[in-house]
Amino acid sequence: MNLLARATYVARYQASMAVRRAQGRRAIPFALGSGTLDQDDVRIAREWMERDGEDSATVARFESEFAAWNGSRAAFAFMSGRESLSAIVAALGLGKGDEVIVPGYTCVVVANSLAFAGITPVYADIENETYGIDVARLDRCVMPNTRAIVIQHLYGLVCRDYLATIEYAKARGLFVIEDCAQATGAMLDGVRVGNRGDAAFYSLEQSKVLTTFQGGVAVAKDEAVAARLAEIRDISLLLDPARTKNVLRNVIMNYHAFKDSQRGWRRDLAWLRHRIETTTQAEIRGEEPRDYGARMPAALAAVASNQLRKVDFYNARRREHAARWDRWCDENGFARARVVPGSTPVFLRYPVLATPELKRNRKWSKRSLDVELGTWFVSHLHPSSRPVAGCPNAAVAVERCINFPTLLGDRYEAGGNG
Repeated sequence: MNLLARATYVARYQASMAVRRAQGRRAIPFALGSGTLDQDDVRIAREWMERDGEDSATVARFESEFAAWNGSRAAFAFMSGRESLSAIVAALGLGKGDEVIVPGYTCVVVANSLAFAGITPVYADIENETYGIDVARLDRCVMPNTRAIVIQHLYGLVCRDYLATIEYAKARGLFVIEDCAQATGAMLDGVRVGNRGDAAFYSLEQSKVLTTFQGGVAVAKDEAVAARLAEIRDISLLLDPARTKNVLRNVIMNYHAFKDSQRGWRRDLAWLRHRIETTTQAEIRGEEPRDYGARMPAALAAVASNQLRKVDFYNARRREHAARWDRWCDENGFARARVVPGSTPVFLRYPVLATPELKRNRKWSKRSLDVELGTWFVSHLHPSSRPVAGCPNAAVAVERCINFPTLLGDRYEAGGNG
C-alpha cells in the first residue's frame, strides 16, 4: 500500500471513530490481534533498538524457557512459524518427491513451506467441529510417496481427531508434524499440544497466542531430530540489523494499535511509519520470500521471553471471555465451539460456523458487539485463492466460519496477576 492509500485509509478510520463516539460507543472495537503486548514489551523493544550486535545467550535463554514451559525436549527459535516448519521438514529428512498430508483448510504458508522443499502437499478434508483433519478421510490421501501428516490445532482448540490421527500415522510408519501456530499452550490430558507428534511448530506472529510480531519455534520428540534442528538453526541466516529493528518498531506499533489507551491517534501515526507485512503478496502467490530461512535474533528473543512470562495469564483470560461467545451462540441458535473432552483450549479466537451472510458483511459485529469480526479462513489456503478440490467440509468452513476476539482489553500487571 503506497503512502497516499495509507493516508486515505487513516482518514477514513479516524472519521469512523468520530462517528462511533458520537453514537456513544467505544471509539475502537476490541481487536483480534496483539492483545498480549503491554508497555513492558514496548520498553524491551526500545532498549534493543539501541543495541548493536547479537547475543546468543538471550536466544538460548528463550529456547530453554519455552521448552521447560511447554514440556518439550528442546526448542529452537526461528523467524516465523513457517520457517520452523521448514526446519522440521529438513530435520525429518523429507524432500523432493515426498508427499505430506495437510488439512484442506489451512494457511498458505504451510503448503508453501512444503513446496519450497520439493514436497507435494496432499489435502485432506476437515471435520467442522474443531476444523482439524478428519481421520476418516485419510485413507483416500495416503499414497506410496506419503511420508507425513500435519495435524492442525486451529483457533486455540485441540483438534477432535488428535490421538486417532497419531495412531493412524503410527500404524503406517508416517511422521506426525503438529501445527500449533494458533494453539500455543493448549493441552490434552495435561500435556501441551506439540509433544505427541514427531515434531511441532509454533508461531509468534502478530495475531497469535504470544507475539514478537514475527517469530516461531520448532520442537521435536526424538533426540536425533532435535539435534538436527539445532544444526539447522545454527547455520540459518540472521536478519540484517535494520530489518530486525523494523520488526521491533512493528512490535511497538502493534502495542499502540491494540493496547495503548491513546491508540485512537497513535495507532495511525505508528501504522503510517512502520507497518510491514508478515505474509507478503509474493508469498501468497507461492514465491519464496526475502530472508526466508532465518533464525530468531536476540532482540526478538528478549521480547519473546517477556511474552512467555505472561502467556498463562492471557490464555486464562481468553478462556474466561469464551463464555461470552458461548452465550452469544446459545442466544442466536449456533453451535458453541467444540472443546474436546480432557482438553484445555486457549481460544486464540472463538470460531462459530455461522451463515455466509454474517461472514460476508462484518460491520454488524462492530455495531452490535463492539468487536472486530475475524474471517479466518477466506479460502482453503488462506489468504491465497489457489483452489483445493475434494474437501467439501473445508468449503463449508471457508463460506461460513467466523471468529471472535477473546482478549477484550485485558492488561497484565507485573506482580499483580499471579
